[in-house]
Amino acid sequence: MKLENLKILSKEMIDQLNKIGVFSVERLAICSVKELAEALGLSEEKVEDILIEAWRETGHWFMQATEYSENIKEVVLTTGCKALDELLGGGVRTKRITEFIGEYRVGKTQTALTILIEALGRESDVYAIYMDSERGFNESRIMEIAKNRGYDGEDILQRVSLVPVVSCDNMLKGLKWVDHVLVDRKARLLIVDSVVSPFRSEYVGREKLAERQQLLGTALDQMAKIAEAYNIAVIATNQVVARPEHTYSYDPLASVTPAGGHVLAHRSQERVHLRKGRGEIRIARLIDSSWLPPGECMFRITER
Repeated sequence: MKLENLKILSKEMIDQLNKIGVFSVERLAICSVKELAEALGLSEEKVEDILIEAWRETGHWFMQATEYSENIKEVVLTTGCKALDELLGGGVRTKRITEFIGEYRVGKTQTALTILIEALGRESDVYAIYMDSERGFNESRIMEIAKNRGYDGEDILQRVSLVPVVSCDNMLKGLKWVDHVLVDRKARLLIVDSVVSPFRSEYVGREKLAERQQLLGTALDQMAKIAEAYNIAVIATNQVVARPEHTYSYDPLASVTPAGGHVLAHRSQERVHLRKGRGEIRIARLIDSSWLPPGECMFRITER
């Protein structure tokens, strides 16, 4: 919804909001009072009035409980794999962060690309954003998967906005400017591949751990707000780190733990750990979910 549709805003206010990356009522609704007061030069009381109007328009203000389900409008996106869909209760959901965890070359990016292709291939009018911090985005691979699944790869690529992330600041600013890309577009997906990589490479050492985790938390808060405001699914890939205190266990995941610590663990609604089986077989374990039981499934990495 365009800012012009909110009658409480003057043209001068809209111009100021555009300067800080706010181009829609959905983005306005997830801003803080302090952020808007500074941008608009208004009192916090006046800003609260503006926010209440934005919350009301986007379904985040008082309503009858019977109206709530109508406002959710949650969409389920297939992963392109029947077994993985069943593990996730049908697929990945909008308004949520789904995290795929695993070591190098285990299939995290391939899974994310397949979800993107299925989402945009099935709906010809939707868009996606791909934030690539590990250079895993591959046009030829997208074309291959799309062709083998019966979709037009060129058309899909035309509807993907790519951000080749080079730093933490680049990622954080990109998340703030998502609104500029999504205004007047029907978005379905935000992929962040990988979510932790820029923070781990820039903030090295225990003395920088607190600052790193704080910035990571800021990025994850933005992703959660974007998912809620635009009714899109957020797919985040993540690495693993060794557990030095590990002793022998029959559990193949006991020796590693997801990077990002509790900050990331508390933000993701579904966490799926991928590990290698024999050959191209991959084993997915749902290790955490707010509503699904833990479980495992197997799938194969192929040209599809």
